[in-house]
Amino acid sequence: MDKMNNNNVWDLAVGKVHRSLDQEEEKQFRDIADSENTKKTLKRVQKIYVNCVNSFLVHRIDKEKNWKYIYSEISFLNPARKFITPFVKYAAIFILALLLGVFATGYFTKNARPLAYNSIEIEWGQMSKVTLSDGTKVWLNAGTRFEYPTTFETKNRSVTLNGEAQFKVAPNSKIPFEVVTKAGIIKVYGTTFNVASYDDDPELVVTLIEGKVAVEDSNGSLLAALKPSEQISISKQTGEAKIESVDTRFYSSWIDGKILLEGMKLSDLVVILERWYNIDIRLVGENIGNLEVSGTIMKDKPLDLFLKILERMYGVNYEWKTNNDKKDVITISKN
Repeated sequence: MDKMNNNNVWDLAVGKVHRSLDQEEEKQFRDIADSENTKKTLKRVQKIYVNCVNSFLVHRIDKEKNWKYIYSEISFLNPARKFITPFVKYAAIFILALLLGVFATGYFTKNARPLAYNSIEIEWGQMSKVTLSDGTKVWLNAGTRFEYPTTFETKNRSVTLNGEAQFKVAPNSKIPFEVVTKAGIIKVYGTTFNVASYDDDPELVVTLIEGKVAVEDSNGSLLAALKPSEQISISKQTGEAKIESVDTRFYSSWIDGKILLEGMKLSDLVVILERWYNIDIRLVGENIGNLEVSGTIMKDKPLDLFLKILERMYGVNYEWKTNNDKKDVITISKN
């Protein structure tokens, strides 16, 4: 890596984490991305950022502007002292993190006393709501397993999720709230968001409704800091992450017993219906799964009412077979 790139690697890494690089800067970053120096710098920036992102002072501070300002000031040090620049700049960023209040006393210490945990498993076809000891409200969708401490420790609020849940986290600027899944970790201080991560889902999907969240991979490396109405999808197989803007109503309405549809593939809708109604649905016919469906499904209404509408509007047929000892089977076909 040449001298110019080495001097700019910190700025590029900060911009990468903040997703603020322009097209030319993105190209510069790609050119140096495979170097060990860039990887180490990026990892340090991510570590600092994930601790800073939800600090109670963050909304009053332009983090990227301040970080770049510190480094620009360091860059103009007397040439005789240039050799200490890398160490000084990391020290400066560490001081900034201290000022943000993210390294409160004992933040990284473990509570010596073991915590008592509760474990909930929601049956298929059912939903539930839980209020945690700190006031956080959690809506649990069908087939979800949720583990949480009876009382949170003083330095950490951590729960484990397998399935789908919506969280309205009680604000606490000093103690982060952490949702641990098999595919990633979500960290917040007080916000509302939806997490979907069933075992048979190919992706972990996090949708931010309000506030701000940091999303990490299972190794603790920062993937993104979401803004309201942003959604991140993380492939469980490859670890690749995709961020897009969405209408959050389609990802949060289920807590009110609704499924809002706007061009959803029938194959995707079937997965939701099977979980909601604890049934098996089979699709028969070429490309029937690609049929795009729009409308609203109410959980307090009979499923066959929706199926009859599906027949009339989309030209499909359905057959409902009742099994006394097993799940009912619905076959949807199209000639």
